[in-house]
Amino acid sequence: MEDFYYSSVKGAVYFPSRVYNAYQTFTMFDDKEIARDMGYANAAGINAFRLFLSYNYYLENSMDFFQKIDIILELAERKGIRIMPVLFEDCGLEFNDKTGVNRDPYTAVCVRSPGAEIEHDRERFSEVIPYLKEFMDRYRDDDRLLAIEIMNEPHIEKGNLEFARFIAEYVFDQKGIVPLTMGCISLRDNLYFADLLDIYEFHDNFPSDTKDFRKELEYAKHLESVIGKPCWITEWQRLREGGPGWGKADIPDEHKVPCLASLADIISEVGIGSFFWSLMVKPAYLPEQRINGTINGLFHEDGLVYSREDFSKISGKNEEVKEYPYPPKWYKDDLELKGNSIKM
Repeated sequence: MEDFYYSSVKGAVYFPSRVYNAYQTFTMFDDKEIARDMGYANAAGINAFRLFLSYNYYLENSMDFFQKIDIILELAERKGIRIMPVLFEDCGLEFNDKTGVNRDPYTAVCVRSPGAEIEHDRERFSEVIPYLKEFMDRYRDDDRLLAIEIMNEPHIEKGNLEFARFIAEYVFDQKGIVPLTMGCISLRDNLYFADLLDIYEFHDNFPSDTKDFRKELEYAKHLESVIGKPCWITEWQRLREGGPGWGKADIPDEHKVPCLASLADIISEVGIGSFFWSLMVKPAYLPEQRINGTINGLFHEDGLVYSREDFSKISGKNEEVKEYPYPPKWYKDDLELKGNSIKM
């Protein structure tokens, strides 16, 4: 693989500002908004987006689904950004007519696709084949794609490794020039699919110790040199010395907000491909972080940054930029409309 696939990927997870899940990315699609956000990414030196697709939306309108992907790829090519689409999502709530469209600022979160009913029933695995076939027929040789991520965070606790292996084998059989990868939580989870992947991924959103975080990245860098495959950290957010803060953990208010600067230097020094969460400032994607009031991201929708230091560390620029170190204005408005308040 070319060197770009090793250390030169400086990416961000991308959801438009006001969407809470991948289904809403497509139902609330706005090409002007996406083009604007890609301009922000350019300003920060970001050259790749990790973009979650919606199998649920595909089932409703496959033609429109692919038309919107094509628009995103056209916009990205103009901006010099390569896209890594995520075909399926293991995290969040089961998709239904309420969770998919939920806009409540306290309860609207990510939704699973295809979901437990299919993932846990081998006789139903083949239901997703038309989606996979059409996607691969269209994009397996499209060099606007950085890679194709088959699924986000399949793991043994969810009981869906058999499904994940099934779809990985199918996509591998349909493979073109675009590399394949899997959104694994840890490097060792890649072993379930190792013979089918060109790139290994791992996630560490909230490490509690910078020394351990550096060791984790250095090990991934070493693994690259041994196996000849890129190893990317495709989710990271900030340092949380008191622990990652899942569920109803007690998190200090200052640890609920973006602080990419707490980890960015280590990632840069180790020289590993990475995607931080997320380009746009948003309430937490996962229910287990939303419950604690976590906010993440770099840019507000008006182009202000949450943190000048975060922008400087990500972009490598020392130029003056305007910051707004608070939750998004629209999010505060949503909360106020529901008679609630948030700490400032």
